[in-house]
Amino acid sequence: MSAFTFEIVRNGETRVIADVLTLPEARAIWCQVEALALRIKNPDGASIRVKNGKGETVVRAGVSTALASIEKCSCTTCPFKKGIEGRFSPGSRATLSQGAFARRV
Repeated sequence: MSAFTFEIVRNGETRVIADVLTLPEARAIWCQVEALALRIKNPDGASIRVKNGKGETVVRAGVSTALASIEKCSCTTCPFKKGIEGRFSPGSRATLSQGAFARRV
């Protein structure tokens, strides 16, 4: 088990430590990034940075990217899908080019 620090970063603002979590494996990081993205009220220009116990950045993703990842998820029973309902107006669905998603560890 390893500890990871989840931060919310915006240009020109002090970073905010949102969570410090002990996770069973690094693959669990992305799910926590998506969950944190759902809690951010204004995703414009915000990103989420995850650091390992050594202080090294292991994930940095835009909040909009994490929200779009939830939307594009093929899991029909994903509990996060309800969290994004209504976040995007019908005419402006989040679209990302292939490869724009943060790499899942």
